[in-house]
This record gives sequence, structure tokens and C-alpha cells, in this order.
Amino acid sequence: MSVLSVLVVDDEPLAREGLALRLAEYEYVTVLGCCNNASQAYDAISVKQPDVIFLDIEMPGKTGLELAEQLRLEGNPATIVFVTAFREFAVNAFDFQASDYLLKPFSEERLKECIEKLSSACDVTQVVRQHEKLGRLLSRKTGNSIDSFIHSLEVSNELSSSHELHELQQVISLKSGSVWIRVKLDDIVWIEAAGDYMCVHTTNDTHIIRKTLKQFEQELDSAHFPRVSRSAIINIAKLSTLTPNSNGEYVAQLSNNIQVKVGRKYKFSIDELRPQ
Repeated sequence: MSVLSVLVVDDEPLAREGLALRLAEYEYVTVLGCCNNASQAYDAISVKQPDVIFLDIEMPGKTGLELAEQLRLEGNPATIVFVTAFREFAVNAFDFQASDYLLKPFSEERLKECIEKLSSACDVTQVVRQHEKLGRLLSRKTGNSIDSFIHSLEVSNELSSSHELHELQQVISLKSGSVWIRVKLDDIVWIEAAGDYMCVHTTNDTHIIRKTLKQFEQELDSAHFPRVSRSAIINIAKLSTLTPNSNGEYVAQLSNNIQVKVGRKYKFSIDELRPQ
């Protein structure tokens, strides 16, 4: 909770001192002093700048309502809590945007409720003021508002996340024996079934993987890695030519002078395989 600095204003000595003592029992309340009339209170407020003023309404000379009105017109940010024995002043009190209204005699529970409400409001006010201070600082340094700065961070974070996701999507993890390896999709030339194993042929190496061709089909984008036979998947980006042979099948010419047969059953992939 925020520490509250308070000023007590009441023309009755016992009421004034009693409230000050009760407030001083709260560890997050600092009592700056007590005043017995509105004039004395106005001077003290100007000097001490309290967060909260516990203000009696019925006082000789200027009333608490009149003092509250004067402070409001001058733009004083102090929070007002009216303290009075007269219930009929309640409506007028809230016309002056009072934070609370304590009707004498009030219980300790009622006072605690008031203090907690004030502290919570002060927390919010401090956050708002810090936000405004940061906004002014950013404006001087960058010419941008804090909302614009936050938007820039959000966009930057989205772009970063998108970039990281894109990079993640360009790599596949494979278990070769007992070792996990990461292979870039761009490096894969073709994938060949060999009994219970798969041979992942890359531009520089071949990895023996215990996996099925069906599993690779599910993991890889078929638009880029189409299956071309019962035992092969190719990287469409590595295709250089597609040549028909005598029995109606095709031979896909890949990089590194690799040739892979395209089975009859997979002729539906021909359009996708045909170089653009």
C-alpha cells in the first residue's frame, strides 16, 4: 500500500486529536499535523501538500465545504474526506467530489475501510503519474508518445516471434541412432525408404532414420515435399527436369545428378512436379 500523508482539520480539540491518534496507528499513514479552522488549514495545505485532508464541515468562519470548493477551484490535488456529525451534509459533500464521508462517531472498522480505499486510489494515481512522466520523457527524447512506443514494441515482438517461428518451420529434428540432429529443410534433396529405415539424403550427407515414409508425409508440407513413389519423397526445389520413360512413368532429375522414379500411382503429382 502507498504511504499517505494526511492533515486533520476540526474545530473540536478532542475530535481533532483523537482522529490524529487513530490515523497514526496505521503504518502507511503519516499525520502531517492538525488545524482548528479553514484559514489555518489553507496555509498548512499550501506548505505541507498532504495527500489527504480529513476535513470537518461545521467550523467557525469558513466551513469545510467552502474550503473544499476553494481548493477545487485552485486545482489542488489533495483528496478530501469529510468528517462531520451531521448526516444532512452528505449530499453536499459528494458534490465537492469527496473521496469519503465519515459520520461521527465512526467505528474503527469504518475508518479502516476509508484508509484502505484511499491507499488503493493513491496506488492508481501514482501509476498514472508515472505513466504520464514516462510519456513526457519519451516525447522529449524520441518525439513519440508512450502509446506509440508500446505499439512499436508490440509490433517488434510480433515480427520477432514470426521470424523465430519461420526459422523453426525451416528445420526438422531427426533421431539418427541415439543422437538427435537438426536438418534444414532446404538441405534435404530426397527421402528414400530402405526396409525398416529411412535414408534422408541431404546436399552433403545421408542420415539413417528409424521412421516411416507416412510419418514424413505428415510432418512435411506436401507442396514442397511430394511423395513420388511407394518409397520416395523429393524436395521439389531440387527438381531440375522431369522426363517420361517408355512405361509411362517419369524420372525426376534432382541436384547432385540424382535420379528418382515417379511411380504411375503418383501421376497426380506431375503438375506440381513440373518445373514452373
